[in-house]
Amino acid sequence: MVSKKTRKRLVISLFLISALLDLIYIVTSWVPTVWVQVILYLIMSLYFILKMKIASSVGKYVTRGLLILLVCLISGLLFIDISSNSIAITLNSSDKLPTVRIKKQKLENQKSLLADMNTMNSFGSRLTGSTGQNQFIDWLEKQARKMNLAVHENKYSFLNWTEKDSSLYVNKQKISISSVYPYSGKTGSKGISKELVYTDNNNLDRAKGKIAVIQVDNTKTIPKQLIMNQQSSFPKGTHITSNDGDITLSAALRATNLKKARKAGVKGVILVWKGASDSKVKEQYQPFTTDYAGVPALWVNESEGKKVIKAAKAHQKGKITLIATRKRVKTKSFYVTIPGKNKKESIIINTHTDGVNAIEENGAIALLAMMRYLKDQKPNKTLVFAFVTGHFRLPVFKGTSQATSTWLKDNPQVWDGKGKHLKAVAAITAEHLGSMEWKDNKNGKFSPTGKIQTEYTYVGNQTMNEIWMKAVKNRKLTRTVTLRGHNGFEFGESQPLFNEKIPVIGLIPMPDYLTTSSKNLEMDKFSVNLMHQQISSLLKATLTIDQLSSKQLKGQSYSYFIGR
Repeated sequence: MVSKKTRKRLVISLFLISALLDLIYIVTSWVPTVWVQVILYLIMSLYFILKMKIASSVGKYVTRGLLILLVCLISGLLFIDISSNSIAITLNSSDKLPTVRIKKQKLENQKSLLADMNTMNSFGSRLTGSTGQNQFIDWLEKQARKMNLAVHENKYSFLNWTEKDSSLYVNKQKISISSVYPYSGKTGSKGISKELVYTDNNNLDRAKGKIAVIQVDNTKTIPKQLIMNQQSSFPKGTHITSNDGDITLSAALRATNLKKARKAGVKGVILVWKGASDSKVKEQYQPFTTDYAGVPALWVNESEGKKVIKAAKAHQKGKITLIATRKRVKTKSFYVTIPGKNKKESIIINTHTDGVNAIEENGAIALLAMMRYLKDQKPNKTLVFAFVTGHFRLPVFKGTSQATSTWLKDNPQVWDGKGKHLKAVAAITAEHLGSMEWKDNKNGKFSPTGKIQTEYTYVGNQTMNEIWMKAVKNRKLTRTVTLRGHNGFEFGESQPLFNEKIPVIGLIPMPDYLTTSSKNLEMDKFSVNLMHQQISSLLKATLTIDQLSSKQLKGQSYSYFIGR
């Protein structure tokens, strides 16, 4: 019989071991430490179940039964977590894959790529349904037809919102605006003048009939292990950067729900950034995932925000002006095919054509380069190049996830395998190529780090992981982290393909300036050399996949719980 003193020491020891495992996990992000910790908790729980003393025999059996059920549930979740979060082995069996060499003389050179980038930039910002996007799509279709490739279109129209002018005054003092909240609302030319009320998203009723001032804290990030699950990396030691994509996540998760604000009677909203430099948040087109709300809203940086918050705490007056148009506009997606020897199978290669700068989105330039390289070859599988619209109007085009889901719904003949339709056995998504890393430094200045942006790449299974790792292995510039779709999250236009169980390779670097709609279109943060190398990798992956059978390319589902 174990003495009471010994049991006490045992419990304390288990808690100390658990705390040590916590520390190891925080430092290393090594998932097995969490599994060991859960197992320890299970042992402790079972011990107390067996040792507990309850006066009522009915109460004893009910309590023990519930605790045993809880233990079984935790054990089941642990099993699912371990089995679904299996860690891929870097470059494990890539030598078994066919070796593909790119003919440099056939690959688009950097000068030609830069010329195409400059042409794209000449159309300016390319928001969904804008003149710039429509001009860009027309130019892309013209390039495809020059290659004697047939263009297949899907045409759409939707109710657009476009800002024309905006301003903010507090006590007749002009406040600099970082950006406007897209599709928020609009005012007349005289704007709206109301009392400012400092509140939060849970207490919007305080600002009924007034202008709500709400701070958005960019330092409060959600744990990446909940939305990402790292599989492999190259070079060794490359890992997920904790604050990549923070502006997009903060805006999507913490910006005010304007429909709720409207329901609460709020007349306008001023959102104040916290924890990001003034230059980092300037002209960010965020959030781009919300529908029209009918409440005008503006963003201000932290410096200007201090003035606004001070005025709001004193219940002083502010004036918002946001002049915008609402009209029905046209947009379109299109695809081209390079027929393969196998008339039953296809590989989807996709991107989106709408964006706000040179990085977001330049995937179409990469697809053009790939088409020029591959057009005279006779692939085994039919190659389908999809140029999709709607990424910047997801409330209209997202379907089940991202804009490509609408394109999939409208073009089953190239992917679903029903009847005489082609069956997509794999897919490759290209987004945000050539992006260099910029971060807020220790002095709070948004500046280059000297590194390329981490090349996050979603892989649909272990084979796709090995294909991509081999495709990047000999590059001079690479900083690759492969990911598995996790807890329902997969960022970018590869997600709809992954959801259809099509094995994917989805290249999606996430620079902090991704949605910055600046005058220079962020070209100072672009590297044509990096883009050239990334296109080479995308071609290698495509040609490798083309040589594999569909049995080798079986899709995978999401992993769950705690990611690596």
